[in-house]
Amino acid sequence: MSQLFIKINIVMQTITIYIRNMVCPRCIHVVKQILSEMGISFSEVDLGFATLKTIDLPDFDRLNDSLEQLGLGLIRDQNEQTIADINRVVHFYLDNINKLSRQYKLSEYIAQELGKNYHQLSKLYSQSYGTTIEQYFIDLRTTKVKELIKQGDLNLSQIAITVGYSSIHYLSGQFKKYSGMSLSEYRKKWEEEVKESFEKENLQRHQKECNCGCECEDCQCEEEEKTSGKNVQVGPSNIFDGRINGESRLNVIPKEFREFRAFVSL
Repeated sequence: MSQLFIKINIVMQTITIYIRNMVCPRCIHVVKQILSEMGISFSEVDLGFATLKTIDLPDFDRLNDSLEQLGLGLIRDQNEQTIADINRVVHFYLDNINKLSRQYKLSEYIAQELGKNYHQLSKLYSQSYGTTIEQYFIDLRTTKVKELIKQGDLNLSQIAITVGYSSIHYLSGQFKKYSGMSLSEYRKKWEEEVKESFEKENLQRHQKECNCGCECEDCQCEEEEKTSGKNVQVGPSNIFDGRINGESRLNVIPKEFREFRAFVSL
């Protein structure tokens, strides 16, 4: 690695490394895990940085490779650090949008938190990322709506409030504009994907390879051969009464699918 943006504290015997794209508690957990697996001691890991308990330089190339596999990476210069700070502030603004949007526009909040001119920050961001801070915020907001739909804990009106839209109608218009799908279309698509994944997993779990080689599920070829050519008289004892081995089977919807419907219903 030709260049790296770090801070070395000789007195405290520590090295502070700066990490891009750390924007949530899950990122902190991932970085701690990587450092532990590499045998690198640390005193603190927070959004955007980690303080290592050593002044001996670790294998930064190996560390960076491990981070980049998970969409993270070591920051190499001051401009990259500024970009990481902007992303961190944008995430925080979205997570607290109902409170912060009453006091600040996004641009005002970023400028205040970083203590720099917003136009200069915006220019640096566009040159580095090829997109604007505003577009990054829109993409982040749309992604959060999708995640909330998938979680299924909130209805659409509650989701609109959570991400700072004044109404579900405004949310619907913005979501379709930036995702190309309506809210109902996206929810239906997600439900179908979950159902398809569930059915595939369920089939694989119950798939049985039969002796006849047809490889069908719950093969009854052998039983059919035994009963072929015979007329089975249906009497009172042959009438299906909705019970199998003493258990009721009147509900034709398997339990797994009843649970699935309950899980995805909004």
